Amino acid sequence: MQRIIVIGMGPIGIGCARSVLAESGIKLVGMVDMDPAKSGQTASELRGKPAEVVDQKHEPKVTTDISEALDANPDAAIIATTSHFDEVAQLVRPLLERGVSVVSSCEQMAWPWYQHAALAEEIDALAQQAGRVVLGTGVNPGFAMDALAVMLSSMVRRVNKVRCVRRVNAAVRRQPLQMKIGATLSTTRFREAVAAGKVGHIGLAESAAMLATALGGDVRAGGIEQTIEPVIAKAPTPSLIGLIGPGEVTGLQQIARWQDEHDRTRIELDLTMAIGLEDPKDKIVLDGPVQVVMKVNGGLPGDSATVAALLNQVRQIHRLKPGLRTMLDCPPAGCGFK
Repeated sequence: MQRIIVIGMGPIGIGCARSVLAESGIKLVGMVDMDPAKSGQTASELRGKPAEVVDQKHEPKVTTDISEALDANPDAAIIATTSHFDEVAQLVRPLLERGVSVVSSCEQMAWPWYQHAALAEEIDALAQQAGRVVLGTGVNPGFAMDALAVMLSSMVRRVNKVRCVRRVNAAVRRQPLQMKIGATLSTTRFREAVAAGKVGHIGLAESAAMLATALGGDVRAGGIEQTIEPVIAKAPTPSLIGLIGPGEVTGLQQIARWQDEHDRTRIELDLTMAIGLEDPKDKIVLDGPVQVVMKVNGGLPGDSATVAALLNQVRQIHRLKPGLRTMLDCPPAGCGFK
């Protein structure tokens, strides 16, 4: 039975821990979070209700000491802490030293060579030396606007341009995401927060880099152009962080573009996340001799899909070649019947 620890007990980490508890074939043996207020609590207690079909007497408790969780001899760790690869790498190193594989929702880890090439090579070498796997996954990045488009492109010979559109109604998403998209801010404060790196979706550039590289493009560091604009409320709009008044920000539209050496736009990723957004969807358009269009009405789920991606990949991580891997290295990982 595969033994799992979860690091980072925010909404995604708690969802992962509770899902592991409810699954057969994998066992939750530890949880880590730096918040002292969470120390000593079980996953069930963190959510305020029992987990699905679990003997709560045997649930592990949250610790602030990662070495304590490692004493349970885990096979793999799920990391749901930060979006930044350089920060996650500080957790990955001691895990690899103890022979523990890693699956993480860290957005930059989806394609870490774009912004952290040297660090990615270091982690890759450490993982190979340890005979373990380090993998970044999730719904976006990791699937909706990158890996899915790559898989779809396998059904055609050539493409001229790939355009991925994702529209997310952030009203049904977790509070940290609503804060990350700038909900409740004025337009002035929104632009200041974007400039300070406090607002915006991390990982869109990594998605573009993954997609472009998979289709044979040469992506240079800094070679992906991004723009971020606010989405403005026309009427009072409730959110998890307060009422949004008319003229205030409900979310953002973020676009990433990659051009080839002839300045032709080859990749365009158009992401809108806003509270109360109508017509949520995911859409992929492959332009070329044969045009392919795929649309998911309602869009792929967000938070629950991230948890599912982490759980489904941790189940099969032992099948991958040791090293720093991406979703392009992974065989399809289906879920189970219920």
